Amino acid sequence: MEEIYSKLTQYEKKSNWSSRFSSIYRLYLAKLWAVLVKDKKTWIFNTLMILPVITGPIIALFTRDSIPYYDFFSIYSDIMFVGYFGLIIPLFTMYIASMMFNDELNDRTLTYLTTRPIHRFELIVVKYLSFLTIVPIFTALTTGLVYLSFGIFGGFRYWQAALWYFLAAIIASIVYGAFFMFIGLLFKNPLWFGLFFVFIWEFVLASFSQTLNSITIAYYIKSLIVYDIHPDVPFEESPVIFTGNQADTFSFLGNPANALTFSLVLTVIVIVSLTLAWSRLQGDKFKVPYKAGRRPGGWKYYLKEIRSFLITFGIMFITIGLIIGPVNGITKSVRKNINTSLSVSDYPDWDRGVSPNLNDMGFASKNSFTFSKGDTLSVRSTKNHASILTHQIYSIFIEKEIFDDFVIETQELWSDYQKNYFNAGGYEGSYFPNLIMNFSILANNIVNKAERNVLLNNISTPQTFDFTSTQRGTYYIVAIVTDFNTTASFNFNAQVNFDISGEAHRTTGYTFGWILFGSGLVIGGISIYSLATYSSADEIKRYEEQLKIVSSKVEESQNFAEDNEEQLEKEAPPIK
Repeated sequence: MEEIYSKLTQYEKKSNWSSRFSSIYRLYLAKLWAVLVKDKKTWIFNTLMILPVITGPIIALFTRDSIPYYDFFSIYSDIMFVGYFGLIIPLFTMYIASMMFNDELNDRTLTYLTTRPIHRFELIVVKYLSFLTIVPIFTALTTGLVYLSFGIFGGFRYWQAALWYFLAAIIASIVYGAFFMFIGLLFKNPLWFGLFFVFIWEFVLASFSQTLNSITIAYYIKSLIVYDIHPDVPFEESPVIFTGNQADTFSFLGNPANALTFSLVLTVIVIVSLTLAWSRLQGDKFKVPYKAGRRPGGWKYYLKEIRSFLITFGIMFITIGLIIGPVNGITKSVRKNINTSLSVSDYPDWDRGVSPNLNDMGFASKNSFTFSKGDTLSVRSTKNHASILTHQIYSIFIEKEIFDDFVIETQELWSDYQKNYFNAGGYEGSYFPNLIMNFSILANNIVNKAERNVLLNNISTPQTFDFTSTQRGTYYIVAIVTDFNTTASFNFNAQVNFDISGEAHRTTGYTFGWILFGSGLVIGGISIYSLATYSSADEIKRYEEQLKIVSSKVEESQNFAEDNEEQLEKEAPPIK
């Protein structure tokens, strides 16, 4: 029996691995090429890939004499960064990769393939390799054609940008191909999910917040595109960055991932997608292990059933744990640039009977920061504009509770001023100068209570203060007007810039990262244990035990039927 089962599970192969693999590879390669060239639906996406090629001549035709070549290639970079890598490559790879298995699932030819002497993981690998042979090369070539269309009319400048986009196109095709091949096995009609994923998740939702953006594939592809390959060379950035273009904005405001992070994430997306495709192809299901220890084969059999899921979760936990924990480190650099405006007007412009907020009162502008013990901060404050020469503006660093009390006291002053203002028929009289005088007393007191304060004397002269937190707490960085000359004007406005940098401790995230990493190692160890300990002998034993149970139940039922028959014969009445 063991020999028979071994033949069933290990399937004696009539040909060696290389010849079997190459035969299926050539088959799938020919099929994929036919789909790419002959299928009418595919040509919709082929046209979409080639469409940006005509943008160069069109832009040159209408702006040839009015736009400098720097701006001309900046437009080229925007088209590639937003359109090509934001929509076109994901859509093209989505259609090709998701249909690789989906057609065979729908016409049920995949069942025939899975009964042949080839491992199901080999089917995944062969399909994916055939995809990698054609699609990344096709996307890279069309990427080159887009640059060629711009280069003909703008001169073949900034060719480094074309090479960088060329490399990114290949990597994007590799990653999206693995992901959508799994999606093709997961859904009966993967096109609708693919359209939702590309348009809604990758393109729309990612623009709402940094958190959503960081869980899209496009975020890590774009981080690769804007990666600075010469970080130690001043004024040397990614070749696709032009001043003010979309890549520049993403690099400055999008907080792109570092090289180690996007390399790990993109690699894991490929591995996890292929592993999940394998589990889907062989019909694995993640089920609750109800009394698994009592079943024939026990826990070993249950682990064998969910082995692909264990591998997937192990890889994901290890990767996420590494990124959150040791890769980012226990401290992280903080850098933020804030421009704030201060304006004071004698007109109390808010609803009567309602307490004014800080913007209504206009004397201060605040930014909140939460610190852990040991965090350091350096604040460089610069006054860029002031409408009145006689005034005082301070940059202060103060505890949240202290400043909140100051705001409440200031609200009382402004509420009284509003009441007097409207009672006087909309005439401020002496009320506004008194308001400024009373406010200045409160403001100077709060400046003295601040942890740090600097007076911003001159326009464009930066003032700096440093702070090291001794305990956890929330603080405000505030620009506050303590006084201005009301005889010159009843209105005041100024602009202040904060350039903030420092080091923040991230103990919670760092610890959580190591916990995820450890959990991934444990899950990976369990999957390795399952691979090492579960053999065909266990499977045979499981079937033998099941057969014994079934046989004993059949025998019991037969014995029970025979006993009942004998009993009925004994109890039957005599025939008259």
